[in-house]
Amino acid sequence: MTAAITLDLVADGALRLTLERSLYRLAERWIPQGLGEPGDVPARALISVRASPSPVPLRRPTQRPTLVLGGVAVWVDQGRPVALLRGAAPASGGVLSLGAGRARLQVDPAGTPDAAADLYSMLTVSAALLLAGQGRALVHAAAVVAPDGDAWLLAGDARAGKSTTCATLALGGWGYLSDDQVVLTSRDDGIEVEGWLRPFHLDEDGAGERREVAAAELGLERWRRTARLAGAIFPTVSPAEPTLLTPLSSADALARLVRQTPWLLACRRTAPTVLALLTRAVASGAFSLRLGRDTYREPEGLAAIVTPLIPSLVLTPCLPDPLGSSPPVPLSAYAERGNYGRVEFPLSRRERGSKG
Repeated sequence: MTAAITLDLVADGALRLTLERSLYRLAERWIPQGLGEPGDVPARALISVRASPSPVPLRRPTQRPTLVLGGVAVWVDQGRPVALLRGAAPASGGVLSLGAGRARLQVDPAGTPDAAADLYSMLTVSAALLLAGQGRALVHAAAVVAPDGDAWLLAGDARAGKSTTCATLALGGWGYLSDDQVVLTSRDDGIEVEGWLRPFHLDEDGAGERREVAAAELGLERWRRTARLAGAIFPTVSPAEPTLLTPLSSADALARLVRQTPWLLACRRTAPTVLALLTRAVASGAFSLRLGRDTYREPEGLAAIVTPLIPSLVLTPCLPDPLGSSPPVPLSAYAERGNYGRVEFPLSRRERGSKG
């Protein structure tokens, strides 16, 4: 029997994936790139995937599922706690033992489109719930790394502009972690963001279609696996209007971030810890980024607009305090003046607290 493929899904080895080699093609689209080899320390949680032993349809509960992601329905028994997964394909499904940190999944080895889609959703749900059991959060978000080394989440619904913003800033010299999914982990010095790197999903200009593009094809070379979190940006595409950056209240930002973690409330035992982590993630800074056509594929222009978020830099002329009551100003107006020599920026809330 051919040995199974085993991969550590997070850098510290706390979540591990093992799957039969015959299923790698089905799982390849989901498996993050740049994963490390498993270490000697046992994983705290494990996802195992095998081929369905028979084509007999799996039994489905009659009650309403706790969570639905794509074609996969999830029923969580809050008391045990155990989760049952069933996919659109008759033989796709699995069981999660949330207390033991184990997920056992099976999928039809014939490799139908339904089976591949089921496996993608089952792996996402399994990883999200098992990470939540460790006090971590899997978030549907991209993440970039600013020149000061800190990460900014780019969170939003599909086609909100996450991938485009991530790729554009990366082309402008920023680093990047992921264009689609990240893991948040609480550390003594803040929150660590770990990117699950996959091909970028970019919209063709005016075509209304999306295509997968490898980072190498885009010429991106500044990928990092982890970085400390600075805050969150929520992009939305508005081609007819100029690009505009405006501050968000913590409450508004938290509501938007929770929307990108639809599995948050599936398990009542872990929900409070994950919600506290998301609350902390937006406390240090959150912004709405309206993306106009003026910055589409314009790395320098977009970078100039978001650079004032970096606490270690200051812009001249001085911009309105993003946490104050001043009306928002399109930062592209300053970009057009081309004056970035010395930068001046008001103290962030975190800096104000530390400096009195």
